[in-house]
Amino acid sequence: MKIEIAADVTNILGESPFWDEVSGALWWVDIKQCRLYRRREETAVVDMWTLPRAATVVTSIQDSKDMLLACTGALMRFNVDSGECVEVSPFEADLVGNRPNDGKCDPQGRLWVGSMDDAEEHNNGTLYRIDKDLSVTSVLGGLGIPNTLEWSADRKIFYFADSRQQTIWAFDYDNSTGAIENRRVFASLKGTGFYPDGSAIDAEGFLWNAQWNGWRVVRYAPDGSIDRVVDLPVACPTSCMFGGDNLQTLFVTSARVGQSEAALARQPHAGDVFMLAPGVKGLRQTAFQT
Repeated sequence: MKIEIAADVTNILGESPFWDEVSGALWWVDIKQCRLYRRREETAVVDMWTLPRAATVVTSIQDSKDMLLACTGALMRFNVDSGECVEVSPFEADLVGNRPNDGKCDPQGRLWVGSMDDAEEHNNGTLYRIDKDLSVTSVLGGLGIPNTLEWSADRKIFYFADSRQQTIWAFDYDNSTGAIENRRVFASLKGTGFYPDGSAIDAEGFLWNAQWNGWRVVRYAPDGSIDRVVDLPVACPTSCMFGGDNLQTLFVTSARVGQSEAALARQPHAGDVFMLAPGVKGLRQTAFQT
């Protein structure tokens, strides 16, 4: 499968790819450099903004050109035209040392965000659900590095991972209320040296997972078995997202953080954004509903 470079950006910790169908653009962040990126599909031009604080999640807002960001200590609204970033709600502002990590809107447009200890020393992270009135509900605690927030095509299953535990779980999901229950192991990477990071769901109901330290993206069948492995030219892919024409392109973000100079010498494109055509379409991502 042909792997192409979508954006030669050398991110330290590229994350949170989001495809905005309204503008026809791929958005993502570099957490460590407090940067927000946009790649416009029509021209392949990459725009970059420096943010007032580190952002880990970017998503669109219903009926608006603005974007919603989950940042250290706050949810912020980014104005695309002016570049202005304004706080709209605090987010774990009282927990010094914590920051958000992976996040995504569910099919009803509620934003789900997992938090973590930025030093990666303690399991004091929490999974939150944020409703349209910006009320925050704690859903799951005791987390190390929350990742892989995805929902099945029939809206009956919620997928979630803790990278520190090298495990992806599946939960029964109530689409009307956003409640989750009946946690069970969907895929375990224990003993592999690889760590599950961000994921995307395709139109056939298969889960694509970027695997940190694995040099790969894995496509899992609905029963949790491995359907396909796509090798990548970088050790630490961080997340993936379907986008482009008719959602037929899989974009993959990556990172350089925590790797030695010798390791980076073997992967000159570490930190770039990649794209490939997997032969299957993705599902449309939901904007935050206000």
